[in-house]
Amino acid sequence: MKKYVILFFVFLLSLSSFAQKPKSRAALESDKKKNLQKIAQVKKILNETQKEKQNTLGHIKAINQQIENQQNKIDLALEDIELIKVEMVEIQKAQSDLFKQLNALQTEYSATIYRESKNSNKLTKMGFLFSSGSLSELFLRYKYLEQYTENRKHQLLQIKKIGEMLKQRQRTLLQKKITQQNLINIVKIEAKSLVALREKQDLIVKDLNNKEKDLKGELEKSKAALASLNSVISNAIEKEQKARKVPASRKEKQIEIEEREKKILGDRESKKAVVKEAETGSKPNRISSKNFGASKARLPWPVDGFVSDKFGVKNHPVLKGLKIDNNGIDIQSSPNAAVRAVFEGVVLDISQIPGLNNVVAIQHGDYYTVYANLDNVNVSINQQVSLQQQIGTVAYKDGSPEINFQIWHNFSKLNPEPWLGSK
Repeated sequence: MKKYVILFFVFLLSLSSFAQKPKSRAALESDKKKNLQKIAQVKKILNETQKEKQNTLGHIKAINQQIENQQNKIDLALEDIELIKVEMVEIQKAQSDLFKQLNALQTEYSATIYRESKNSNKLTKMGFLFSSGSLSELFLRYKYLEQYTENRKHQLLQIKKIGEMLKQRQRTLLQKKITQQNLINIVKIEAKSLVALREKQDLIVKDLNNKEKDLKGELEKSKAALASLNSVISNAIEKEQKARKVPASRKEKQIEIEEREKKILGDRESKKAVVKEAETGSKPNRISSKNFGASKARLPWPVDGFVSDKFGVKNHPVLKGLKIDNNGIDIQSSPNAAVRAVFEGVVLDISQIPGLNNVVAIQHGDYYTVYANLDNVNVSINQQVSLQQQIGTVAYKDGSPEINFQIWHNFSKLNPEPWLGSK
């Protein structure tokens, strides 16, 4: 209970951080929807592989992802609470402006009625009309009375309209307050769920720590497998690049220059697309069919699942003081899930590496995608593959169905996550 109270207190304190620059309502709802999809995805995979996940490294990866998603759910709820505060302030400001307009209209209308009552004691409307000195003056007086009557009707309509708007604002404000309170209650419930997940995480880590010797042995095997993978892919790329014909004639050199310019243009278009996405929150529906570099943030996922291990160096999920490095990302999936090419290209290499099962490398010009830890392989070397063509199925690793996915640009390893589009 004490842990929950402290955790919830920290969450409430974090509200102030959202006050600086709240998201738009549309962006927040989009983020909430995506996070709920992630939560459902992890839950589905955990349910499908529950029998295999007996406190394995794959299990702790899935729990870690659950914790991250749960924390995001709480953070988004807190952002929603803060956004509602901003919306309520805007509604109250609009109410204040409407009250001012209403008071001004009511004052003006009262003055009109007062003037009319005073004038009615002196002269009736008919008397006002027939006291005209000429026919043209009679017509002008008639038009004046007509306009005067219309103005009064318009004043009444405006008063009624603003009154209805104020009632609507009041109803909206009340609904916002109810929604805000509901979100506060949700945060409390989700905070309890987060504490339960962390306690579950602690139990699994404690159990795995009792197998420290086995884990260290698996870690060394994993490092050796990744080193072998790195060597295999580097050699395959080097061999392919050496085999390329060196342009000798002026015409061939011109072709090479044009291809380079196309690549530069494609990279620029890719950057523009990323900037546009950041500004509008929308993604283009199609990816470039020829230029891999222009397809950043739009590639389909190689397998349906969630990122269980991110790119780069990070702490080992169980063993304290030890670091692990990943040249790509691990994607945990369902048993026997189809693995598909993220872009059209040519199969550069197929290898078998102990600890990573089958590995397929596909060339896309100066870019290469690597799909490691496949159970079955459905393609062959030098085969042309199309976008999202199945190249194999996922194999088990660390007790879970999981692939390692990498993107290389020549010999540089890139973080694949920014290249993948939303599901």
